[in-house]
Amino acid sequence: MSLEKSEVAAVVEHCSPVMDLDRGGLQAVHENFKIHNLEIHQNGRNRIRGIFATPIFADFAKYIADAPTIGPVPVFVSRDDVKAVAVLNYSEKGFDQGHCDHTATLQLDPTVVWKKLNQLKDTKLDQKRFATFLEDWATVLTALDADDKEINIKEAIVAVRNMKVDINTSSDAEVENTREVRTAQADIAAKAKKGQLPAKFKILDTAYVGLEAKTIELRLIVNGSSGEPVFALQIVKEEILSNDIIQEFKVLVTNLLPDHQVLIGTFQA
Repeated sequence: MSLEKSEVAAVVEHCSPVMDLDRGGLQAVHENFKIHNLEIHQNGRNRIRGIFATPIFADFAKYIADAPTIGPVPVFVSRDDVKAVAVLNYSEKGFDQGHCDHTATLQLDPTVVWKKLNQLKDTKLDQKRFATFLEDWATVLTALDADDKEINIKEAIVAVRNMKVDINTSSDAEVENTREVRTAQADIAAKAKKGQLPAKFKILDTAYVGLEAKTIELRLIVNGSSGEPVFALQIVKEEILSNDIIQEFKVLVTNLLPDHQVLIGTFQA
């Protein structure tokens, strides 16, 4: 039985499926051969890897201290969320870098107050919903007028519940050389018939569990263009507050891990 030329070539190729290349431990493998990792059939792994995550500072530090490491362990603090990631196998003996797939993550939990404020910010609330919110959170909110003088929270709730919108429309006419211009201006005012309407609120909270307490200010915005009062809350200087939170978190992580480099940013191998 004779073999075709193509069949002979295939037999020769399959007899030598792997070829070593003198270039960084590379190997050329025939494209029809599938590589299988036999590690899953072993009693254990060939090397340590995995992801550890915790909201607790002490547990984060303990895991890093107990983990077998070679060389420096950089820690990256994310600007977008209060999270620090330590890359435990960033360094590897005999190589420029490790696999970077063994990490420890510290992710602080937001407080109930901070989660609620972020849900509410810039959300439009009608009169009933906003009054209910004030009643539910009366024990932690402090109401202030435009001069930063404290208002009794009960007076603020009464003001919200009894607010009315007044709309007064006036017309102006102006004659130009080529056209006549008419405008209608609506003077819309949301006024509290009873109580005292606050200009803003303040609340004392850590924002994230494990941080120091800080004063968070909320600006009250009232819109009456629809004929009914609509309320919204804005976090005053939110960008500055968020940056302060990240900087505070970085300081705490640096103090927790004095022997490791702590950087603001993210890392992806």
